[in-house]
Amino acid sequence: MKRILKLSLTAAFFAGWGIYIHDRQLDVHRIELRHEKLPEAFDGVKIIHLSDLHQKTFGEMNGNLIISCEAVKPDYIFFTGDLISRNENRSFFDAKLFLMEKLTRLCPVYYIPGNHEQDSPENTIYLCRKLRKLGVKILINKSDTVTRDGESVRVWGLMPSIRCYHNGRSFRHLKKIDKAYITELLGQCSNDEFNILLSHTPFAFEEYEKWGADLIFAGHCHGGIIRLPFLGGLLSPERRFFPKYTKGTYFLENSKMVVSAGLGKFRVNNPSEIVVVTLKKG
Repeated sequence: MKRILKLSLTAAFFAGWGIYIHDRQLDVHRIELRHEKLPEAFDGVKIIHLSDLHQKTFGEMNGNLIISCEAVKPDYIFFTGDLISRNENRSFFDAKLFLMEKLTRLCPVYYIPGNHEQDSPENTIYLCRKLRKLGVKILINKSDTVTRDGESVRVWGLMPSIRCYHNGRSFRHLKKIDKAYITELLGQCSNDEFNILLSHTPFAFEEYEKWGADLIFAGHCHGGIIRLPFLGGLLSPERRFFPKYTKGTYFLENSKMVVSAGLGKFRVNNPSEIVVVTLKKG
């Protein structure tokens, strides 16, 4: 009996240690994406995709995260929401602002708010004011034209209603993100340009494709929190089991979507990640 107890305690210790290590681990996930519509000038461009930092830090003042991003030598950085948590004290913002300041010294940084920012509007106004002063390009239902060697792509930032994420304390009867609603927020998509859409939630992928997005970057799902072998992510923030889009690259007829597992929140078998996307024409 004592031997069984010892074995159980040992197993519990190593399981807990494994969870702790996975929860603190930071991976660099590299993806090459090809699209025939991509302008020649953007062939080989490297994009860092970050999402869902919440209240986690990586080293003092996010130093480990900064070093990892610097090593990539990116051309652009996209941050797809939940830089903060809804109940986070502003005293913890310094490490986030220091991170974003260092990133803007590497390349242009684009940011969209997530649902946690929307749940904390006063903090978000404060945060966005600080980010703009640092040179971060904030896209709240608007777009920016990015030009290289005389050719351009359009980067769009979507921020739907908070009712697309929850109704108070309920996750039932959520507002649907469909093509008509995206058009209401962003306007018509330009068919003559290569269109990159930044959206915190990945769950409207089919509607993003109908709207005309060629490439989508999203987060929100934290990789499914717990990842199970052969089954993928277990749970979405909306308390739905085995959500369809949690981590990796997804394809529809005319669109591709990159979903980051994010950086923050508790996770099991699901390391925090920096996603590096190299764009290729073809």
